[in-house]
Amino acid sequence: VTLDATNATGQRFRIQIAVDGDYMFTVRQTVLNAGTAPVPVATYGLVNRVGISKDPSSMTIHVGPMSVDNGGAHYRPNYKDIDEAPQKFSTTGGWLGFTDKYWLTALVPDQGQAFDGQFRAGANKAYQADYALQPKLIAPGQAVTQTSRFFAGAKEVRLLDRYTDQQGVAKLDYAIDWGWFRIVEKPIFYYLDWLYRTVGNFGVAIILLTVTIRGLLFPIAQRQFKSMAAMRAVQPKTKALQEKYKDDKVRMQQEVMALYKAEKVNPLAGCAPTLLQIPIMYALYKVLMLTIEMRHQPFVAWIKDLSAPDPLTPLNLFGLLPFTPPHMIAIGIVPIILGISMYFQFKLNPTPMDDTQKQVFKLLPWVLMFVMAPFAVGLQVYWITSNCLTILQQKLLYARHPGLQAPVTK
Repeated sequence: VTLDATNATGQRFRIQIAVDGDYMFTVRQTVLNAGTAPVPVATYGLVNRVGISKDPSSMTIHVGPMSVDNGGAHYRPNYKDIDEAPQKFSTTGGWLGFTDKYWLTALVPDQGQAFDGQFRAGANKAYQADYALQPKLIAPGQAVTQTSRFFAGAKEVRLLDRYTDQQGVAKLDYAIDWGWFRIVEKPIFYYLDWLYRTVGNFGVAIILLTVTIRGLLFPIAQRQFKSMAAMRAVQPKTKALQEKYKDDKVRMQQEVMALYKAEKVNPLAGCAPTLLQIPIMYALYKVLMLTIEMRHQPFVAWIKDLSAPDPLTPLNLFGLLPFTPPHMIAIGIVPIILGISMYFQFKLNPTPMDDTQKQVFKLLPWVLMFVMAPFAVGLQVYWITSNCLTILQQKLLYARHPGLQAPVTK
């Protein structure tokens, strides 16, 4: 598209707009001074939005104004800051715009030139991001041309990476707020996306991802079980020391640690698989929450969106009654399956040492069922699969270490 105009003093303006096969517009602006005197011109661009996003900004997902300037990605200011006063910056290279959970509008000036950027608020909850390059003086008969770009579309991971790596748009991939854990989250997304392209279903891809992760963690789990077996073997000696030095806590701790050292027992080794799963769970949570590729992805039967909670719940007869229960009590089928899988997994754990621990292990699966109900189905599919694999793993390792299931001597 080419737009032409001429003003009363003889300056001619031309804007040429082109769009690639995705969401990037290229805007080429030319000013020809056909007048008799020099004229100053400054290239500028702006984008407006009315109202704020329905998706709230949070500690894990930034929604609102965003810029890349002075070498860094800045998830600020927020809309409240703009309401109070315009927010300005100066930089060379970078971009500015507005980001939603899945969508982005970004003004991308020439990456080699300095510009002044600004966010400001207008009337009726209208917001504007704009930039201006340094003015240039055009002599009579001379012309100046400036090219900029404008992104307006979905924040697809591969697409933003391509614009960043191949087209030189500084850190456009940071429009997805991976946060400080991006070093883990992006590889998990790329592997999950590769599995999806292979099998054609994101739910199945999550299951295969879980199998891969548990396979990688299996050697650590074996060491965990060996450590548990060693802890179980020295437990009578530990209890004897605790009884002997019950009036001297410091001495008791010293003797117990000396016993562990002599028996080559590490009481923290059993925590390793669980601790390693926590960052993986968090990374998968961010992938499910942030990436538009997961949006509206079906799995089986009633599950039409893996990035949303389970839509069915017994409280409204699985959708037959015309009301939606609050999230905290809307326990769907998938969370119930999650609770059951955790119950059987905990039943295979070594017998707890006291009645309090027994009660905790009995209640914890059902507490976690309520806690996980509002989370994305995809995350629950990961956890259910992990629980089932843990059950199989425990049965295998218990066969090798039968003493682990013996009751603890009080």
